[in-house]
Amino acid sequence: MSKTVFIIVDGMADLPIKRLQNKTPLEYAIKRNLYRFLKHSEFAYPSVLGKMAAQSDAGVMADLGYDPFKYSTGRGWFECLGLGMEPKDGELSIRVNFGTVSNGMLKDVRAYLSKEELESLSEEINEKVKVSADFDFKAGEGYRAGLVFRSGKKAFSSFVSNNEPGYTAKFFKNGAKLSFASGIKSRKIQRIKAVKKEAEYTAELLNDFIAKAQKVIKNSKVYKERKKKDLEVPNYLFFRDSSNKDPRLPSINEKYGKRWAAVVGMPLERGIGKATGMQVLNVNENKNIKDDFYEKAEKTALAISKFDAVYLHIKQTDSVSHLGKFLDKYAIIESVDKIIIAKLSHVLDLNRDTLVLTCDHATSSELRRHINSNIPVMISNSKFGFHSDFGESECKRDHSKTIKKATDIMPFVMSL
Repeated sequence: MSKTVFIIVDGMADLPIKRLQNKTPLEYAIKRNLYRFLKHSEFAYPSVLGKMAAQSDAGVMADLGYDPFKYSTGRGWFECLGLGMEPKDGELSIRVNFGTVSNGMLKDVRAYLSKEELESLSEEINEKVKVSADFDFKAGEGYRAGLVFRSGKKAFSSFVSNNEPGYTAKFFKNGAKLSFASGIKSRKIQRIKAVKKEAEYTAELLNDFIAKAQKVIKNSKVYKERKKKDLEVPNYLFFRDSSNKDPRLPSINEKYGKRWAAVVGMPLERGIGKATGMQVLNVNENKNIKDDFYEKAEKTALAISKFDAVYLHIKQTDSVSHLGKFLDKYAIIESVDKIIIAKLSHVLDLNRDTLVLTCDHATSSELRRHINSNIPVMISNSKFGFHSDFGESECKRDHSKTIKKATDIMPFVMSL
């Protein structure tokens, strides 16, 4: 049976940058190993969420063939599932950022911490925050955490706003819930608001939790030690994409008749992998990019020998985009080529197998946020013809008319 490797490079797409000769980081990057796959390739340039700038949850779902407008119940569910918190229907799952505020104004939505610092803060929050509901708070990666409210005085509702600036929650008549990147329009810290009357208790609970957690954080060991060292200090929690419902994604294995594995390190992507029925092969998100990519390359190669299809997720391109580091971004793309694509060029059979290389959304390195640009897609398969390079311009110019939306990618690939 033929094999498929589906690579999603987080936030890989970008806008042209003057200092990169008016090319995007993807276009500017040297991709020598990818040229072998370009000999037989098809390009696409689909939209992800139309006019809305997608988050990673919506982008990954769409790339894997699940319509976010149909299935999404809020990113919090996947985040907490990926952290091993096992949320249930009726419980409230939330994606959390440790951030920094000053005099009621946003300083930074991301306070990067070590794993040990995140775990220490989470332990203190679990122990010392007392609100009108039972909860579990768990450390994630970098500046992230997950929060699940298990039971409260009243039923929980997901019809609440985010308090994280730059992400706006949108609700749909069929029950779907999505947040999209809207840009930071005001740096004044907002309280969480109930969108429907049924959510008033939930909004009150979340605001109470944030206020009490803020006091715990400011008195924590982590805060005091970082303050002494004159390091960035976390002092606030930002909540995004609360969900009280299992999205119930159909099994990708049953849908396409192939056994899938997911080589993923971030909680969100682990959660999506679990929710789709993939065998999740956890990898560490190593700060050393070369070590990280070698581990992912080896894990993917091993998975190819045991499964029919493998989903591999690369995170670092999005992270540096949010920091405005476009030079790092193209260098990371080159490392993907040198390490991961090079490995796959020796593992995959180019006369039989399929390689897909795409992203979940575009992230502008100069704007430092997600944008609603279309995404470049390369599908390498012996059925297709030659392309000389892969980038946004090439995909826009020479794109498949069959793949108009990101949700069209997977059905097309599985039909090969």
